[in-house]
Amino acid sequence: MEPVRIPLSSLDGEGRAVVDVDGTEIAVFVIDGDAHAFANACPHQGNPLHEAEILGDTLTCAYHGWKFDLGTGACLFGDEPARVFRAEIQDGEVVVTP
Repeated sequence: MEPVRIPLSSLDGEGRAVVDVDGTEIAVFVIDGDAHAFANACPHQGNPLHEAEILGDTLTCAYHGWKFDLGTGACLFGDEPARVFRAEIQDGEVVVTP
């Protein structure tokens, strides 16, 4: 599958965007110059992770408090890891590889 390119200028004021890739929503975050991409569905009950709180290297689901490692998607509080995608910044775009 081809990488998805999201212009940095299209991210919201918090450095976030949601893109649809073949029916899968992907939440994109740019934090301190680093790009991160997660399936936009918390593994707990499918709530949107683009609304999550980010503190340091931890992404916390806004609905039930499940916590995930921002870099790996590993579950820090809860039972299941979040699905992550490779993301990097290139030439003014976030490039996500599904």
